[in-house]
Amino acid sequence: DDTFLFMDHNLEQAKNMKFLLNVFEQLSGLKINFHISEIFCYGEAKHHEQEYTELFGCGLGPYPFRYLGIPMHHRKLHNADWSVIEERFKRKLSTWKAKHLSYGGRLVLLNLVLSSLPMFMMSFFEIPKGILKRLDFYRSRFFWLDNNDKRKYSQAKWDIICRPKDQGGLGITNLWIQNKCLLSKWLFKLLNEEGTWQTLLRNKYLSSKCLSQVHIRPGDSHFLKGLLKVREDFLGCGTFKIKDGSQTRFWEDTWVDTKPLKDQFPNLYNIVHYPHDTVANVIHQTPLNVSFRRALVGDKLIAWHNLVAKISGQQLSNGRDTFTWNLHRHNHFIVQSMYEFLINQCTLFRNKFI
Repeated sequence: DDTFLFMDHNLEQAKNMKFLLNVFEQLSGLKINFHISEIFCYGEAKHHEQEYTELFGCGLGPYPFRYLGIPMHHRKLHNADWSVIEERFKRKLSTWKAKHLSYGGRLVLLNLVLSSLPMFMMSFFEIPKGILKRLDFYRSRFFWLDNNDKRKYSQAKWDIICRPKDQGGLGITNLWIQNKCLLSKWLFKLLNEEGTWQTLLRNKYLSSKCLSQVHIRPGDSHFLKGLLKVREDFLGCGTFKIKDGSQTRFWEDTWVDTKPLKDQFPNLYNIVHYPHDTVANVIHQTPLNVSFRRALVGDKLIAWHNLVAKISGQQLSNGRDTFTWNLHRHNHFIVQSMYEFLINQCTLFRNKFI
């Protein structure tokens, strides 16, 4: 069950595959039910769909199809593909009567039930702004209903009551920030762990580049695009441990002390020729492989000597750079730790702006 078989467009190979599946049935005693199996054709294979369906006795599968609860498509998921989440909200709300609940009771249902419904999808894909707005509308309307089930005026803005309780809010989950945190766990696994999906992403999208140097392209997967959009927030919460230096930016990532070198030496960063260069490209030779647009004199020359002294003990070695999470005492990535950090940052910025 729930098994995918991938193959190139080749009818002869497909016939061999069908023969091997028949052999498998005879040896294992397990019979594959081709009537409930589906075939998905891409590219040139779409012109031979009928031949493939007749060969395997399967029907053609529609897009997007669901695999282990996740909608799958070769293109970006549209708002309509998220409709299942909106339907779940409607089903839940249709059985609840807000007039029988206090504000405390509504708050419990909001946090424990409604806010949990989209979490699985949000763990894999960036939630569209339109869907996010609709889900917040359902949550806000349920919370502010009066005794006649008619919406009354909100007594506070939604982003305010989503603040933590110690900051004047009610602690309702901010789905936009939670989505960022859930996607960030994949970035942590991509940088620190080995596996099939990590190898696929590295070979197809990263190649010889580090994660910070990859840009979103039109043909990239929806999953990868979501990861790249939360990349900067994620990288700002941790520190790289240098090995070969190929995955860490020299100026813009944190790998010396607790701040990036661009923040420690802003007067040098403003005149450097290649600000996105990796650690490997900079310190693989002596003197350091750094060029500036202007001559280093005065304060800039002193800053350069201080920078060289600071990184003089760094040595490259074999192996990939690893990423250490700074928001947890054991340096393990925890979604809650990033959520608390980002929600506090949003609150501080809002207060400063006001």
